[in-house]
Amino acid sequence: MALSIDHPAHPQLDSPLFSRIPPEIRNHIFKLALTAYEDPDAEQYRLMTHYRRPGFTRPHRIDTSLLLTCRHIYRETSKIPASLNEHVSWYWREPPGIKKNHVPVDDRPCSIIRRQELRTVHIFAQQFWLEGYGFAGFTGLWDCACPTTLIITLRHSDWWWWENEDPLTLDPKQGGKASIDKHSRPSDPFEPNSWGNQFRKIKGLRKLQLELETVDKKKSELDAIVGRAGGWEFALGDDRVLRLDKSKTRQTAWVGAWLDPEGGEENDDDHYNDDDYDDDDEEHDEEHKLPGPITTGDTATQDSITLDEQKNYFKGCELLTHSQNIIGATMRRKAKEKLEAEGVSFTEEASVEGLPIKASIYYMVTLIWKA
Repeated sequence: MALSIDHPAHPQLDSPLFSRIPPEIRNHIFKLALTAYEDPDAEQYRLMTHYRRPGFTRPHRIDTSLLLTCRHIYRETSKIPASLNEHVSWYWREPPGIKKNHVPVDDRPCSIIRRQELRTVHIFAQQFWLEGYGFAGFTGLWDCACPTTLIITLRHSDWWWWENEDPLTLDPKQGGKASIDKHSRPSDPFEPNSWGNQFRKIKGLRKLQLELETVDKKKSELDAIVGRAGGWEFALGDDRVLRLDKSKTRQTAWVGAWLDPEGGEENDDDHYNDDDYDDDDEEHDEEHKLPGPITTGDTATQDSITLDEQKNYFKGCELLTHSQNIIGATMRRKAKEKLEAEGVSFTEEASVEGLPIKASIYYMVTLIWKA
């Protein structure tokens, strides 16, 4: 028999949670219990993937079993999971188990109520999706029910032709792919099909957070975009305007696995087999080859090495800088010191000790606009 939510709820006064704890404290407890977290029981994402990064090393989980305790608790907590946590959407290069082109909530009329509960939506988007029809379609979903915060992240491998090391370029006023040579001025109008013009469809948005990431050797290119972003303003559909809060601009960096630009279909789909780690062994001398595929598990097969052996091997390796920013331990340390001297906050990924030989330093700038 299904539980009827409309049935009168028992006051639960025999429980100290309701009889002694004030509502504001009880609500704080509920929020702590319903906050999303990386599931420690889930399998870690593979290192050499587009989606693995600080905060996203495993699938996230929300313990919603609290809502099944009783009707009283359900009525006090049913909207908390959606309103409290980020709703993350991946537009290509998503983790395993996530549907491609997943949208926060579909456009059926019955979804409007659910959309109204969302407060923060986080998009991981490739640049072609942002500048094309993808973002235009996405903003069309929020004409009557919009989150208050929208986060857009462009990862290193999301930029146009990152695999060819093309110069970084981004312009919210230009329609389609932004020009490398021509940049819009603050006085220039938005082209109708530009991604910056799509915010006119949105009502109720209070904060836009744009996270732009690249490898550290392209830092100057990204910084040039950030410099031009000071003149970007986005008109909303409710006559308000999003303006950059320069005091909130943050520079961060982290060490992550190098991404193979010639990984082909396997890399694009983010399905790496252990054997794939052997593909680049020919670049090193025979004495520098690993005895087999890398494993980070508790057991090792005959053709693999343990994690401790892997660490010791990495300590003795030092690679020259590669065109795709492959760096060894010494160069990684020097690059880190240089970034920190420039005021960049460095974040080490939790599992950095398990990185393959090929590693990169990723540099990110976070920009925040407020209405």
